[in-house]
Amino acid sequence: MIKIGICGLGTVGQSSLEHIIKFKNEIRSNVNVDFEVSHVADLAIESKKLTNHNIIATNNAMDLVKDPEISIIIELIGGTTAALEIITESLKNKKHVITANKALIAEHGNEIFKLARESNSFFGFEASVAGAIPIVKVLTQSMSNEKIFSISGIINGTCNYVLDQMSNKKINFETALKDAQKLGYAEADPSFDIGGNDAAHKISILSSLAYKIGLPYKETYIEGIKNITPMDIKFADELGYTIKHIGVTRELDKLIECRVHPTLVPKNNILSQVHNVMNAILVKGERFGTSMFYGHGAGGDATASAIVANLVEAINFSQEIDKSNLKISHSIGTLNRKIKNIEQVESSFYLRIHAKDVPGVMAEITNILANEKISIEAVSQHEPEETDSLIPIVMITNSVPGLCINKAIDKIQLLKNVDDKVNSIRVLKLNEK
Repeated sequence: MIKIGICGLGTVGQSSLEHIIKFKNEIRSNVNVDFEVSHVADLAIESKKLTNHNIIATNNAMDLVKDPEISIIIELIGGTTAALEIITESLKNKKHVITANKALIAEHGNEIFKLARESNSFFGFEASVAGAIPIVKVLTQSMSNEKIFSISGIINGTCNYVLDQMSNKKINFETALKDAQKLGYAEADPSFDIGGNDAAHKISILSSLAYKIGLPYKETYIEGIKNITPMDIKFADELGYTIKHIGVTRELDKLIECRVHPTLVPKNNILSQVHNVMNAILVKGERFGTSMFYGHGAGGDATASAIVANLVEAINFSQEIDKSNLKISHSIGTLNRKIKNIEQVESSFYLRIHAKDVPGVMAEITNILANEKISIEAVSQHEPEETDSLIPIVMITNSVPGLCINKAIDKIQLLKNVDDKVNSIRVLKLNEK
């Protein structure tokens, strides 16, 4: 009998417990050994309703970690403090561990995976990236011998919902965010999601899997969506683009890019058709071309399905039925590769400039761009808003390093006939790897 302990009974913890109990027979047919959730832990355990009274409940997760009869710990507490102690102590005690904790993996994964290797323990983290989308298994097994050019995608449902509503309902950021909070798609404090940190954790994990490098979270460029305005949504639409929050990692010129930021996505790109809280990940490789993975990236049931998938692997691993799962368990890379600074990353840019309607102002702007070797692929001039005398000028540039754009913006903002805030957004090109 394999005994399992679940630490944390929030939305994901409750769903995982329910899935394991409800689908026990189906799981049992895949592992050929009996198992049970014998213990659960939660700080507010008194408020949790447990229908299975055979489960031992406690408010101290370390009781589960220290229990020699428990061989698998499922950590669903979240955060990077108590969860780190639970996971590291479990691994030191030779227990197998499953988690959905993307922040912990991104920030402390290098030491955690080292410990998992040393203890020869299974460490499952499928649920940490994109919920029900099995992207971890795809990269560690199906595509493990492929040369990956790039991974790009929509990996935060909150950002996607907010931008989608801004576009469809013609509302501002604040209104769209409040709608998301009412529906449970955004936290009471949404800064972690809308600021880009959640997506950055995920893309750093995918980057490590794809390029066999140590987790690059500290070098990942992070930009959120709070500066996107209805005006940007409207102008992008007129130019044939949709604004999405995109995570990107790719290998180019022997350097690794790892970044999350708002992006103008062409309407004929499949990512532009990903709506509401859905996630989608595009993987481009040398031999297989482009593959897309789409599904629910968060939520109790979606995440629980990934937890259960890892549980099957952990049980089989513990019974020495399938040691190939070690490839998943220890798949975070260790290579030391240089992460490209965002100012070196080349991209086309959308620029929104507000200028006075006076002779010569456009020439001043284009001269600054030309001096930084930036050419203009598209330009449009718009009517000013009723409360503003400045004319919005929108440009799409050629592909240039971020440093060139930043230098040009700094100079443009100093022009006396230009507003001191130029908005820039990266543009996804169809021919990008």
